[in-house]
Amino acid sequence: MISSLIVLLGIVLSVALTTLAERKVMGAMQRRIGPNKVGYLGLLQPFADGIKLILKESVLPLESSNWLFFSMPFFTFYLALLNWLVIPLDFGVAVGELVGGGLLIILAISELGIYGVIFSGWSANSKYPFIGALRSTAQMISYSVGLSIIILTVLLSLGTIDLLEVMTAQRSVPLCFALLPMVILFIISAVAECNRAPMDLPEAESELVAGFMSEHSAFPFACFFLAEYANMITISTLFSILFFGISVASGGHLILLFIFIWLRASLARLRFDQLMMFFWSHMLPFLMGYILFLPSFLYTFDILG
Repeated sequence: MISSLIVLLGIVLSVALTTLAERKVMGAMQRRIGPNKVGYLGLLQPFADGIKLILKESVLPLESSNWLFFSMPFFTFYLALLNWLVIPLDFGVAVGELVGGGLLIILAISELGIYGVIFSGWSANSKYPFIGALRSTAQMISYSVGLSIIILTVLLSLGTIDLLEVMTAQRSVPLCFALLPMVILFIISAVAECNRAPMDLPEAESELVAGFMSEHSAFPFACFFLAEYANMITISTLFSILFFGISVASGGHLILLFIFIWLRASLARLRFDQLMMFFWSHMLPFLMGYILFLPSFLYTFDILG
């Protein structure tokens, strides 16, 4: 109980610091200052934003499905935190590691997160959130397939689905050198799965106002915001574990977090048809060919023993 509470508080604090780091890094990249008014060098800005959202009045659309409308933000944030029950914090250290099943649980939770998105957009009974929810659902389902296949290549290479064993197996040589194409495709899929620029089509402010969360405000909106950044930290940690064997305690997840910020500051948003066509017409055929090639390669050279 105490360990779970410590991890929960740590994730919330990490989300606050990640939002601050994003605004500071983007400010430096775009030659502007960034937050610098609240606290020393703007360090208290995330906490000021959080307090403001908590104290604001939550607006309920007249024709919305009230129960789903209010519960889905909390459900989404709950799923984002649930991953940390199985993700190793360091070598041999996890809050609730299920022996041999950590990766399966993470994949299952990521698929459940789609329900939070689609129901939050549908329950608002408004056209723009519903369109954003459909976009987000299509995007998340597509690139979660890609992530699953990429993770499968790691499992085939190491012969285990236990995250602690995955870390231990890479203590001498990281897997990123042998699976370099999968590293690149994992980064692309992670950006799309987290709805981050240049693949933030569900949020597309110029078209859909704010996507599936357009009608949410105050603390429910804060839950969606926390869930997005918590998922960024989760998938960055998973990236460092799968391809580098580095735990969150070693700061390996900071590599992908910086890439998230870098891409947002540098690239323009893709069109939705371009995003979907890239996966189904280009990325998926390559992944299917790779997943067919890899076991035969490993068996031919007796790498799996």
